[in-house]
Amino acid sequence: MKIATLPLLLGLLLPLGAQQPSAKAPVPAAPPAPEARVYLTLCSSCHGPEMEGGLGPALLPFVRYHTDDEVTEVLTHKDSIFRNGDQYPNNPMPVYSLPDAELHELLSELRELAGTNPAMATGGFTGRSFTFENFGIKWVTPQPPAPLPPIPDFTPRHAVLSLVNGKTLAGTLMAQSADDAELLAPDGTYHLLARAGGKYRDKPLRPERDWLTYHGSLTGNRYSTLDQINRATVPKLAVAWKFPIPTSPRMEGTPLVDGGIMYVTGWNELFALDATTGSPIWSYRVPHTPGILGEAGRGSNRGVAVAGDRLFFVTDNAHLICFNRLTGQQLWEATLGPVQRSIMASSAPLVAGHLVLQGIGGGEEGARAFIDAYDVATGKHVWRFYTIPRRGEPAARTWVGQALEHGCGATWMTGSYDPALGLVYWGVGNPCPDGNGSQRLGDNLYTCSVVALNLKTGTLRWYFQFTPHDTHDWDSTESMILTDQTWQGKPRKLLLHGDRDGYFFVLDRTNGKLLLASPMSTKVTWTNGYRADGRPKLTPQWEATFQGTPTCPSGFGGTNWIDPSFDEQNHFFIVRATDSCGLYTAGVDPLSQVDRWTGGGKPSTASQQQLMKLSQGYKQGDYIRAIDIFTGKHVWDYPVKERSGVLATAGGLVFIGTPGGLAALDANTGKKLMTVDAGLPPTKGPVFAATPMTFLLGGKQYVVLNGMGMVVAYALTH
Repeated sequence: MKIATLPLLLGLLLPLGAQQPSAKAPVPAAPPAPEARVYLTLCSSCHGPEMEGGLGPALLPFVRYHTDDEVTEVLTHKDSIFRNGDQYPNNPMPVYSLPDAELHELLSELRELAGTNPAMATGGFTGRSFTFENFGIKWVTPQPPAPLPPIPDFTPRHAVLSLVNGKTLAGTLMAQSADDAELLAPDGTYHLLARAGGKYRDKPLRPERDWLTYHGSLTGNRYSTLDQINRATVPKLAVAWKFPIPTSPRMEGTPLVDGGIMYVTGWNELFALDATTGSPIWSYRVPHTPGILGEAGRGSNRGVAVAGDRLFFVTDNAHLICFNRLTGQQLWEATLGPVQRSIMASSAPLVAGHLVLQGIGGGEEGARAFIDAYDVATGKHVWRFYTIPRRGEPAARTWVGQALEHGCGATWMTGSYDPALGLVYWGVGNPCPDGNGSQRLGDNLYTCSVVALNLKTGTLRWYFQFTPHDTHDWDSTESMILTDQTWQGKPRKLLLHGDRDGYFFVLDRTNGKLLLASPMSTKVTWTNGYRADGRPKLTPQWEATFQGTPTCPSGFGGTNWIDPSFDEQNHFFIVRATDSCGLYTAGVDPLSQVDRWTGGGKPSTASQQQLMKLSQGYKQGDYIRAIDIFTGKHVWDYPVKERSGVLATAGGLVFIGTPGGLAALDANTGKKLMTVDAGLPPTKGPVFAATPMTFLLGGKQYVVLNGMGMVVAYALTH
């Protein structure tokens, strides 16, 4: 736990050529480059012919970690922060005013001398993207955004419908099919209607229980008190309806249901459906944005948020759009930032009070990440919290070296909110480059942390860092579950979190104090636990090296973004956990061959042998795992292969995705009680990495799971 105070490190920057002590192997020098005419004339007398230092500091690390715009700033602006840091209070370097052609030539020469990926000139964004083909990488030539296939359209119109009770119903007919119709009355009431001959009848909507946020609750708990589907009735569970979205094969979102209308998202696609049948009411689509290298550029979109009659949706290029949820009319649009700076988005927004909050991706693309807040009614930007500090700020002292400007810390999953405390809790991703920490010595705040922010102002109340100075790609963007419990005899406001670093945590959410840190994976070798002050007890396997460091868990982590659930009846934290080990190897180049900030290298033969020895006899696998939140003890495991999230209910059930459908487990024991096949081949079935949700409409409980280009709803048969 830290209350907005930071450890002080001496100096803002290491000498520009310094290496991280624990990296244990020197960074190879740049390969010979063609004669650099402009550089040799202007720069080599101070910085050496190969940028490795002389009378002045080495430029090699700076050039390798910064864009052409940032290098130009150093050359042409005397007030540049890079000139005037703590280490260089009286920097003698002259300010240059070069003709454009000469400046361009100098920048090209610097890239050649650096000997690393030339895409660093633009921070990795080039406008091109790639696909995996035949176990290799195939670059895709940038093309103008292609229009998506048309959707059968229905033009809303005024209508008067005859009802089976002899009355009529007038209003705006929003959609109509052979079996049903959806009509918006003048008073704002939505009527979901079933056709009976030439007339209609209102479908019963009550009793109803909506699912109004990504997690089902502001607490993030993904627990439902619905119990119509329970241990006794679950054998009668069957497919109720399906809605295909073939243009979005990678559907990872959670649908929302409000007043009988379901809202489901795909890749830059949004659909409003009749929640009883899956019949479409209205839709919105925009073309995919070319050149996005992160998850948003591969079709990931995890859902929407609602506030009254307003609906909020984010596109792959981080445009937050507000709609009238009843009509589909667009009300406002806000742009979080340019895609050229790797600003992208895939997570569902979060409505908290009068604000709608949105995080961004770019966690391997060198973005300086943030959380944005906008006014629900107007779209006015209210505040922004950066997870990566600027040079000169106190938190920048935990970033010693050249990596800070592209430190990542993505906010690519949805947070939680406590209205009583007025605090928003948001998980922060890993630092960049992922595997090489030699130019970011220190803890690298606020990466791999949870930040508690004042909702009104966006200011930091406290933070807790789960994995300081991560070199494993262990994001801490997994769910932050809020619950009030009696802890060791006293009432406490708790925050539960299963982290990618292999540990399960319980924090006091009022101040960030660590209450429990217990292994979630069965083998964790980078730490021997956590001290009372929240710092991990590091082992020699805690950091990636240039030779390669074998460590447990693997890069996928002890868990990942796939959502857990808190079973309020048993007080179980139920999570898709992974028991595994991996090899972490640092590389010279911050950018990978696909222009992402992974910073990885090739492991040595000796380190590969060490990994085999570490893994020998260790039973590795993936499980739905129940953990007692008070003790951290593993209660039960259910082995899985799918990357499905978890939904627990008061019916004593845990729902997960399976090949081709849905499975129900006994929440007490983890025993499988029921599997429902949705009727599609397992390899193309409606499961990828989404999480089930549930709602009650017209007295009937439904369970819904997104999958591979398909939304499937399940309910009890009569």
